[in-house]
Amino acid sequence: MTGVTLELINSVNRWQIAEMEKAGKTLDPALEASGAEFSQHVRNVQAAVIHTYQVTAFASLREPDPANAAMLWKELSKFCESALTVLGTLKEAYAGSGTPELYNLTLDYKTEADKRFYQNLEDSECAKTPAPEGLFPQMS
Repeated sequence: MTGVTLELINSVNRWQIAEMEKAGKTLDPALEASGAEFSQHVRNVQAAVIHTYQVTAFASLREPDPANAAMLWKELSKFCESALTVLGTLKEAYAGSGTPELYNLTLDYKTEADKRFYQNLEDSECAKTPAPEGLFPQMS
């Protein structure tokens, strides 16, 4: 994956969050039609979270440098955090539109992204550490 491709995907997915936030501010949660319309935004953000996770996993597995892979996971974590921030303000008003479930799902994805970030960061540091003297037999 190129930086431009990941940047484009990130932009599109952040736009989905922004659209959900805008809809949450303009729609009336008391109206049934508003709830149905808001559900579409919830579905779009859910798709964005899942898709971004899949793309990040694909790209990180193909990244030879664990430090770069860690940064991919860090970006996913930040993406999830931005979704959680918006969802946190909307999950009660639009509870019937799947917002609490999406909040929990996004929290799970963020937790996994954070775990993979730290794993890759640890792998990166381990790769920099030279093997202790005498650990491996001398090749003749």
